[in-house]
Amino acid sequence: MSSVRPISADLAPTPDPARCKILDSRSQYRACHICVPDSDERLAAIVVADRYYSFFRLVQDSQKALQIAAKLVYRGDEVAITRTMKGDVLWIYEADAQEEKAQLDKPKSVEPSTSYDIPRSDSGLWKILTSERDYQVCQIRVPDVAKPMAAIYSDREYYSYLRTVREQNQAIALAERLSDKGHAARITQNSKGWTLWVLEAEAMLRT
Repeated sequence: MSSVRPISADLAPTPDPARCKILDSRSQYRACHICVPDSDERLAAIVVADRYYSFFRLVQDSQKALQIAAKLVYRGDEVAITRTMKGDVLWIYEADAQEEKAQLDKPKSVEPSTSYDIPRSDSGLWKILTSERDYQVCQIRVPDVAKPMAAIYSDREYYSYLRTVREQNQAIALAERLSDKGHAARITQNSKGWTLWVLEAEAMLRT
């Protein structure tokens, strides 16, 4: 049975191992969005035992993730680490966070003559963008990636291109898998099918 484990001293030196937890199981946390004081933006986050941790960074190398976590703990932060297929995700405790609840208003119509219920995410981490007015296509740069990446800009956040699939249910299934790992995503439609975009918290617009 998995449990929340503090980082041990032999893996990465830290003055307070209890302030950095490794979450081995998806059942140990819940993905969500939060709002924090002094910021109008909502943040991707996880909930661990009624405590909110905002997304900080995705690190491919586990040892490097532990080193970064140790530095964060040393400066006074409380950190959680989740495991994903792409690497380790670092999250920072937000003492004054408030969870943003999922919107309950009626969805937009894709076309003026057509109205149907647009699928929604239970976690709030993924969303189908029904109109081109909901996003802007662009290119971004992210740390540790040399080449610029195709992306969209939506809700004041950047999402990098991941994959295009033919069916909407395929895109939703992929988005659900990402949200299970704590990743926020957006889905758009084009002539080739449905495109999945993944949140890049540290992205900068390519100029």
